Order: sequence, then structure tokens, then C-alpha cells
Amino acid sequence: MSGDEPVQKNIEALQKAQQESAHRLLIVISGSREWCQRVIPRQQNSLSRWSWIGDSDIGLQSPSGIRPVSAKQAHQLLGQESDCVLFDCWSGFNPNGFGQVVGTLVAGGTFILITPLPELWEGFSDPEYQHIAVEPYVEKDVGRRFIRHLQKTIVVDDQLIHFCENVPPPKNPCSASITIARATDAAPEGFPYKTADQASVVNNCLKMVDQRRSVRVVTADRGRGKSAALGIIAARLMNGDAVEIILTAPSRSSVQSVFTMIKMLLPAEQLHCDRDSWTFGKSRMRFILPDLLIQQRPAADLLLVDEAAAIPAPVLLNMLDYPRVIFASTLHGYEGTGQGFAVRFMPLLDKRVPERELLRMEQPVRWAEDDPLERFTYQALLLDAEPVQFPTTQQDQGVNLESLTFKRLYSDELVANTSLLKQLFGLLILAHYRTTPGDLRILLDSPNIQIWAGFIVLNGEEQLIATALLASEGPIEPELANAILKGTRRPKGQLIPQTLLAHSQIPEAAACCGLRVMRIAVHPQLQHRGIGTALFKAIEQGYSDIDWLGTSFGATSPLCGFWQRLGLRLQRLGYNRDKVSGTRAAVMLKGLTPAGCELQQKGMLKAQQQLLNDPAIQSVVADELADVFIF
Repeated sequence: MSGDEPVQKNIEALQKAQQESAHRLLIVISGSREWCQRVIPRQQNSLSRWSWIGDSDIGLQSPSGIRPVSAKQAHQLLGQESDCVLFDCWSGFNPNGFGQVVGTLVAGGTFILITPLPELWEGFSDPEYQHIAVEPYVEKDVGRRFIRHLQKTIVVDDQLIHFCENVPPPKNPCSASITIARATDAAPEGFPYKTADQASVVNNCLKMVDQRRSVRVVTADRGRGKSAALGIIAARLMNGDAVEIILTAPSRSSVQSVFTMIKMLLPAEQLHCDRDSWTFGKSRMRFILPDLLIQQRPAADLLLVDEAAAIPAPVLLNMLDYPRVIFASTLHGYEGTGQGFAVRFMPLLDKRVPERELLRMEQPVRWAEDDPLERFTYQALLLDAEPVQFPTTQQDQGVNLESLTFKRLYSDELVANTSLLKQLFGLLILAHYRTTPGDLRILLDSPNIQIWAGFIVLNGEEQLIATALLASEGPIEPELANAILKGTRRPKGQLIPQTLLAHSQIPEAAACCGLRVMRIAVHPQLQHRGIGTALFKAIEQGYSDIDWLGTSFGATSPLCGFWQRLGLRLQRLGYNRDKVSGTRAAVMLKGLTPAGCELQQKGMLKAQQQLLNDPAIQSVVADELADVFIF
């Protein structure tokens, strides 16, 4: 046990020295399970502000006095502050949970990542693998590439401290790692503002109530106090004349900071609140999910839209019916992608409301700028990944489709080529509002994922301009298929065969195999030039051993039209609307072999029956999809 004391003492010394800094420190502890358990720091006098991320049933035991929170439940900590976070990789590395909890650590805090030995980590049976493996694959089929990427990120980072079993501790780690950063200047207005940025945004937005029509767009990286600013705005307005405010976001957990500010700034004895409504005098703020907001359209003096990046652009445009709207978006974060928000939504907003105001928050609230942990997180999760940028002159010249090349990419080549990986993941981020860090691990490790990409050559270099992610599905072995038909089994994955088996009752779906298009994306500077169509056709011609190509997506008229022009036909329309987009899931399919064409035809007939027998589906088609709905 005495051999472990230098490690514990070094970690305790690092934590103590770090308290003087406005930056945050990353410490990596790598070793056997038993060694890691022994060297975990246990400073009993300050555990109330420590967080342990892990599952004691499968990983390490958290120190006495710290309640463990699994990585999948890390969203429960949003809005809280921690002085130390211990992240147990023996419980698995969940990228979304990691991204969420990093933001709870305050300046002067320490993030401790606990891992297996470097040479053994890639071969370690990470519990996350069981969530990545889908039928018919099992845990051993899952790739280890994401961990390889994470290890590369650790190795090249010269500001983290790495303690490894059987390796002497770094000499004088405090002097080598601790940088005393100056804290961000406090706002001149004082409480409750944390930065001058935050005060400026709040004061600007408070003027909106005096304007008949006004739209603000607030953008910020994670940890800049954006959600808290919305809470301050709401509290200030509710403490004045009677006002009706609506708050919307993709989930209630993502706006905890708004709720915290309301409770902090308004007298508790006069504030009446239940789960989704806060009343203060004659003023009220209500939280409503985006899909219900669009359906119900309750009246309000001001609409606050938090994490707008994680809401589809068509839904955001519907919110412009309100006279005063504040859209707040995280640029780089686990919630969604603000870069995609800027590309997809801002041009549409500029056409509808050219007088809108754009406000940017730069100063971190909980830590100083150039924070080492923030930089590591961006690199590990590719939060700031972006596709290649083309000069305007080149994009205006157009692209000769004959010069395009399409090919299948492999995950091993992506993890070995960080530049290509960032281009591809950056393109996916721009293309889909729900791309999260967890998608990066699925992209690299899932055994049923196939990747295609389109390239052009500019200035002598090959540039990635389009990509598609495909999921292999089918065939399903007879016993499992029969259980799905009867409704007694719902295995992970196999979305299209399961839909046709369980909902459409088509037994032939089990014997066919196909590829489901999960995502298809074209560089935003080169869209509407037939590149996506050409990519799909290249994929179609690239396989001789599949029965069908299909897809599932939130049904909108433009998307249905796109897929129909490629020869796909509707197989089923979902009954439930998505809580964020308000759309119903559509399943579409194109047969490529006689068996696939027969399956397509049977699915079309079932979809016709669904339309004829279900008034709710009839209404959706009549109101939203009448111009494209064909079988």
C-alpha cells in the first residue's frame, strides 16, 4: 500500500495547487482495477462538491460520501457545480456523459479520468460495447477505434498529468502543469452577472418588451452562461409589469440553469411553481416542449428558445409567429451543433426577419479562457470539427459531376487520419441537428455501420464534400423473426426489418438484407447540385448482394420528395410525433432484387391500408405531405 502513497500525495498536491488557478486540470490515472481503486483521492473535507461518474455494479467503487452517477445519467448534474469530477472508465466511456459533466467543473477544479493501462485499454471489454452492438452482432464484434482516438488525444496533450501503475510519478508535477490563469473579469453590474458578456446580452434583450416585433439570436460556446442569461432575463421581466413568457428547449434537463436563476432572483415566498410553470404576481413563465408549442401555439409576450441548435430549422421558423423571440444556441457542445444551426437556420431567419440582432457570448463563466480541459474535450469529442472551407469564387464556379469520385471509407483509415475524420464528422454535424459526441463513437466502432464519401480535387488535393452513413440490416433468423412478428421481442437495431415485421406483419422482411441510410450529407456550399443524388446512385451500384436500400426519417414534404425521386416508396408512417421536430417517422424503401422489389410492393400496400384505415395518418398526409405522397 505504501507504494501507492506517492501517487495519492501527488494528486492531492496538484488539486491544492490547482485551486489558485482559474483554469481546470485534467489528471489521468491508468492501471489495474485494484491499483486504480487504491489511488483514488479521498479528501474527506470537500467531498460535497465532488462528482463520481460511474456504475459501482460494473466499475470501481466511489469514495464514501460521493453518490455515484452513471454516465448515461450525467445530465442530472447539469446546472450544478463541482470542484472535482472523477470519471470511471472501468464503467465505460460514454462520450455524451463525458461532454455533459465536463461543463460542471469550475475554475480551479480537477477532472480525474480513471482508465485501464494504456497498453490494455483498447482490448478492455468496455461496458459501452453492449450498447453499441446491435443484432446480430455481439460485444466482441464492436471496434476499439474510439478508444484508440481517445488515447492519441491523451498522448499528445502536454498539459494533462498522467499517473500510470508501475511508472514513477512525474517529477514536480505541480510546477510542470499548473498555470495560474487570470480569472475572467467580473461584470461591472455585479450580482447576478458572472461576465461583462452576460450582462451586455441581458441588458440588450430586456429592451425587447418595448418593441412590437423583435428577434435576438444569442450564440456561445459551452460554459458561457447563456442559459443563466435567459433565466436572468425572465426573472427581471417577471419582477416588473405583468408578462407571459414561454420557455422551450429539446428537453427539460437542458434548461436547469434557467430554472435556477428564476428561483435565485425572485423571492421564494411569492414565487409559485410546479414542474413546468412559475408564477410571480401577475407574471408567468411556462416550459413547453417544441412539438407541443407548435401544435398548441399558446399566447406569450416573449418566447425563449434554449439549445436552438438541437431543434430542426423548420420548427424554429414556426416559432417566428411570436412577436418577440430569443433564440439561444450552443456553438460547440453535446446538446447539438450550433454550426449546423448557423448554416441551416440563419439564412432562413435573415430572409424572414432581416432586422434580427445577433449577440455573441465569448467569456467563460466557470473558468478562464484557453482552458486546458476545454481544449482536451474539443479534441477528444471533435466538438469543433468542421468540413473543408471553399473560397467563394470556387463554390460559384459549380462542380462538374463527372469529376466527382465516390468510394467507401473504413473506420480504421478514419481513426488514423484525424484530418479526414474531422472533415467527415464536421459535415455530419452541419447536416443534422442531433449529431452528438456519442455518434462519433458509433461512427468509429459500430460493426453494422458502413461509410461512403464523395470527393473532388481542388488545388491538387482531394477534398471530402459529401458523405452517407449506412446501417446493415437483415436477414433475421427465423426464430427471432417469429418473435418480432408476435410482438414478444424487440432487439436493438434492424429498424426497417423490425418495422415491416412488427407493424406491417410482412414475414418476407426477415429473409431480405439491405442497407438503411442513416445520414446523407452534402457540403453546404455545394448543395442543390445533384451531388446527394449522385452519391446515392454510386452506393446503389456499389453492392450486388443486398435486396434493398431504405431509410427512416422525420417526414417532411422536401425530404419525402427527395427520396421518392430516388425511387424509394413509403412503407409506413409512424403514429407518434417526435417531441422536438413534431414530425412522424417515415420508413421508405427501394427494392434492388426480385425479393427486394416484392418486399417494397407489399410494404406499399400495407402503407395504403394504413392511410385508408387511420384518420390520424390521413390528416397528416393531407396537411403536410399531400404534394409528395405517392406509393
